[in-house]
Amino acid sequence: MRESRRFAERTKVLKSNEAKKRYFLVFEGASTEKIYFEALENARDDVEINPLIELVPIIRSYSEDGWSNPKKILDRIISNLEEEKTGQFTYESLLNRIMDYLYDEKILTTSKVQAHALWGILEDGCKNILKKCLDDNVDNLVEDCNKLTEYLNQESAVVNIVDDISDIIQASNITYDNRFDKICLIVDRDKESFLALPGNNQYAYVLRTCQEKGFGFYVSNPCFEFWLLLHFDEVFELDQDKLLENPQVTRKRRYTEHELRKLLPGYRKSNYKTEALMKRIKRAIKNEEEFCEELDELRDKVGSNVGKVIMELM
Repeated sequence: MRESRRFAERTKVLKSNEAKKRYFLVFEGASTEKIYFEALENARDDVEINPLIELVPIIRSYSEDGWSNPKKILDRIISNLEEEKTGQFTYESLLNRIMDYLYDEKILTTSKVQAHALWGILEDGCKNILKKCLDDNVDNLVEDCNKLTEYLNQESAVVNIVDDISDIIQASNITYDNRFDKICLIVDRDKESFLALPGNNQYAYVLRTCQEKGFGFYVSNPCFEFWLLLHFDEVFELDQDKLLENPQVTRKRRYTEHELRKLLPGYRKSNYKTEALMKRIKRAIKNEEEFCEELDELRDKVGSNVGKVIMELM
């Protein structure tokens, strides 16, 4: 995982002696939450976001693409922070950082076929050139980087990998400082992927671990679309049982998304207009108070506590 640099750019210039608190946003979803919080960043003056707070989304690296389990995501962010603290990371992290570099430099764009091929070459180089497994710790960053990039250039059409890539990779860290900053895990209460069973209570684990680490844990039950529905008073007219169960209504959509599209025409998880939502944020925070906001109860009740993190930002 890595910081989204473009999103993290400040919209205001602050005096050098003003301390800035960074909120690192770790999303379960790949698009929906990121679109919303990017709109929040762009509308920060209108929404009255504190100018001393910076929003920094954490985005997935290549091997993490498609992850949707909050426990898995939480464990990885903890692992990444430990790597930054110790300076020691695995070969999987090294390969991910090389892929991140390729994306940042626009050597890789949106082609999943090309990305899959390049990852395969790097994985093959790790196994056959370096004689290492992905979960082994990196021995010599500079030497291993040089061998992997040389092999990548040899086996593919990739060009323009700079000589000092090891320095770039070493500097591509998550700049979290637990004395000032906050990690915010923003997830859905998806009963199918986020289990809360007697022998495998992932919900309790994530809640407990976030509390122990001082991370923020923000849940929408059944999903983030419910937080979006809270921007509209029509949310009170919806069937509470259906909201909780969120059944399939059409071949492509469940109840919550189906109802949201009535209020936010054209809504899609990967692309939707946010102007109406930004104008109704205070309404959403107020409406949220009429539903469950307590983390212990959100496991089983319709509600959300996303409004609480937005209030912290103001």
